[in-house]
Parts: sequence; C-alpha cells; structure tokens
Amino acid sequence: MSVAVHAEEVRALIDIAQTINAHLSIDAVLESVMSVAKDVMAAEASSLFTIDDDTGELLFHIAQGAKAERVKTIRMEAGQGIVGHVVDSGEPLIVNDVANDSRWYSKPDEESGFQTKSILCVPLRTRERILGAVEILNKIDGPFTRNDLVLCQAVAGQAAVAIENAMLHEQMLEKERLAAIGETVAGLSHCIKNILQGVKTGSYLVNMGMEKGDMEYVGKGWKVVSKKNDFMEELVWDLLTLSKPREPLYEKTDLNALCEEICEIGAEREGEPGVTVDFKPDPGMPVVEVDGKGMRRCLLNLVTNAVDACTKGGKATVETYAPGDDGMVRVVIRDTGCGMSDETVAKLFTVFFSTKGSKGTGLGLPVTKKIVEEHGGQLEVASEKGKGTAFTVLLPLVHEEWQHPDPSCP
Repeated sequence: MSVAVHAEEVRALIDIAQTINAHLSIDAVLESVMSVAKDVMAAEASSLFTIDDDTGELLFHIAQGAKAERVKTIRMEAGQGIVGHVVDSGEPLIVNDVANDSRWYSKPDEESGFQTKSILCVPLRTRERILGAVEILNKIDGPFTRNDLVLCQAVAGQAAVAIENAMLHEQMLEKERLAAIGETVAGLSHCIKNILQGVKTGSYLVNMGMEKGDMEYVGKGWKVVSKKNDFMEELVWDLLTLSKPREPLYEKTDLNALCEEICEIGAEREGEPGVTVDFKPDPGMPVVEVDGKGMRRCLLNLVTNAVDACTKGGKATVETYAPGDDGMVRVVIRDTGCGMSDETVAKLFTVFFSTKGSKGTGLGLPVTKKIVEEHGGQLEVASEKGKGTAFTVLLPLVHEEWQHPDPSCP
C-alpha cells in the first residue's frame, strides 16, 4: 500500500528535527516532542512514555492539550494498556475506538478529566533499544490513517534520537557533578586538616603553659589557635560566597580611600618583613557605586596575595585609574614577586588550586573573580616568570538598575 507524503509534511518534519534537537535537557526535549507531535498530527493532545531502566515500568511523563496537560508522571506496569502493547511488541498501533479495545488503560483520563476517543501509538526506537512510545490522541478531522502513522513514525524517530542524546548528556553532567563533589570534598579535607593540625599544635602549647604556669607558652599557643580560627572563618565565608549567587548591595564609595585602607593593612601583614606596599591613586577618580563589603574583600585578597608573592625587599603597588572611554574604573595590583608560568595562570581561578601550599585555601581568587563579575566587572591577570604579576579589576562606574528612575532625585 503506497502512502503519499505531501510537501508541507516534509517541511514539517524538517522543522520538527530542528526543534526537537535544539535541546539538551531531557525535560525540554519531552516538552518539545509533545508540542510538535500534537501540532503536526492535528490532534487534541499527545503524550509520551519512557521506560524506567530500574523497574521496567512505563513512565507516563506528560500530556499536551487542554485538560490533559494536568497529567503528571504516572507509573504503569510493563505491558499495561495500548502503549504497553506497543512497547512490548515494537510495532505501532492505531485504535480509533478505545472504548471497545480491551487494552485501553483509563487511569490518565480519570486523573485529568480528558476523554480519549482514539489513539495512534508509535514506539520510540533507536538502533539499540526501545526507549518508550509516543501517543497521539483524538485526531481533530477524523480517524487516524496509515498516512498519519507513517508521519508519526518519522516524528518518533527524530524524538528517539533527541531523547537518547539528552539522556546521555544528563549522564555526563551527573558524572561531572559527582567528580566536582569529589574534588570539593578532597579540597575541603586538605584545608580542614591543615587548620586542625594548627589548632592541635596551639592547644598543645596552651596546655603545656597551663601545666607549667608559663603564660608565655599560653600566649604563643592561643595566638596559633586564634589564627587558625580566623582561617576557618575565612574558609566558611568563601564557601558561602561561591555556593550561591548574590546581588551586590551598592553604595556610593570613595574607591581611593578604600584602596588606601587595604594598602595599610597589607603593609602591616605579619610574617612579611621588608615588603613595601605603595599606593598610587588617580586624583581624578570619581565616586563609584560598589558593594563596599564585597569590594573590600576582593581588594584585600589581591593585595595580601601580592605581599605574599614578594620576598624581602619586594614591593606591591596598588594603582587606581579613573574611567576611560569604556566607562570602567580600574584598580591594578602589581607585585615584584617570582611571577607565574602560563600553566599556573590558567589554573588560578580553579577552586582549591593554590600556589601557597598549606598557607592558602585555594578559594580567594575564585571568590574575588565571582564578586567582581557580580558587579558587572572583569578580573584580568598578567604574569611573567621571574618578574612579577599584575591583577586588574575593571568595574562599571554606575549601575543603572540602582539609580533613581527620576533624574531629579539626589
């Protein structure tokens, strides 16, 4: 029996292929399959079933159409209903009068209030296996025909490939997610182990001092414990910052004054004798709109990193620049340290990667970059082995969404 394929159906199939394959999310693919199947088949609704690989049950995911769209996921036993027959046999089926078919499974209709009169059901088949089936319900202009079946098979073929690709993509994302969790746990374990070792050492000195009545030992031990407590607090705040998006709380800020304060803190950094911190402000720097707390944290991270990178006699320099033609203000933090290779620079913003060994958490730069980007800015780095490193923070001068809608407002 020959089947006529009309030009509009060919065009529809091309559109279907482009629409269905435009998604990688399994939910988006299923939605797309249902939508295009219902439209191209001129039916009241369409639904889709996939096979649960663990139980073998059929999962009725979704129904498109007026009342049927209320149906969510329903589990059906393997072989149950018309769709179960199609999945088991691998053969398509047309039933133009479901009321008189003993295979008809009415539960979806009972839950949705939709009335199924006729069904065209086609298996979702790849080269390797059957993934499930697609149903077209209640053709609007008459009973389903052989021509409808051929067209639906073409749709199902495209859908099966797209669904399989989406499933593979989600499996890949899950593997990447688990790998990321593993890396996070390993990185955290390393940081916490170093902190606890310091606390243990400090506690030992405190206990020894208490036993001997020597307050000098107690003071030294408590200083170590206190420092490790600060380190742990910093770790927790960095993890919180990285774990969720945050809208900056903008306020008008004197960026030069903020940078000067950070330079003073960096110059007094303990354990770095002989390292100077110079500040070169741009006198033309206007007031900028930034999250003061977040930007203070960013600049402190960068300046302390610059100081840490220098050996005795080294120098860290902080320079500010008023907006150029691009409307961005700049803060440049330079150091005369040992510099970094291109390979190291490429890893700088990787979580838990640190060039400081046990002295760093590997979170400072990722946090800094995240905060700068939340401001709509950029963080750039340039380094040369043996000569030093420069970080440049670029920030918008004004954030339009924060300004008063009325220009006359102060």
